[in-house]
Amino acid sequence: MSTYCNQKTRRRGISLIEVIACTGLVAILFVPIAGVIRASARSIASAQADGSTAEELQHTLTWLSQTIDDGTVVSMNASSLTLQRRDAAIVKVFRSDNQLVMSDGKSMDVVLAENILDFTIRTIVQPKPSSKTVGLELELVGRDTTDNRKVVETSTVVFPPQIIEPKKAGK
Repeated sequence: MSTYCNQKTRRRGISLIEVIACTGLVAILFVPIAGVIRASARSIASAQADGSTAEELQHTLTWLSQTIDDGTVVSMNASSLTLQRRDAAIVKVFRSDNQLVMSDGKSMDVVLAENILDFTIRTIVQPKPSSKTVGLELELVGRDTTDNRKVVETSTVVFPPQIIEPKKAGK
């Protein structure tokens, strides 16, 4: 009789508690694996973007825009820009051969970007009657060395508004 009782009380299958415990363990192990997969996807995307000419041109334009915002535009024409930086140094940014170069006229020139086909500066002017320059549009045209295609990136720099003091009554 005891043999019959043992066979009848023996379980066949998995209990609900075992399923919940197993699901919890799999979830705990899946979180770090998902983090590794996400990090590797980010690093692959970053590695692909870092090598692209478009990304390099965009970084150069961002840096140049911030330099213009921090300093003062002394003079400009369609292909070069002279700035007075915050540290009072006067620098000229222009294209030389296939490079975008920043020169202070004293020390060595700094190469901002390579494989540059064109560097164009256009002024943004307020409508008449003031016709005041309110910003610049910078355009860099480069050549992607991997597939030999032309890449164009643009950036807009807006000068801070100059507040005109109101005329006082009677003057």
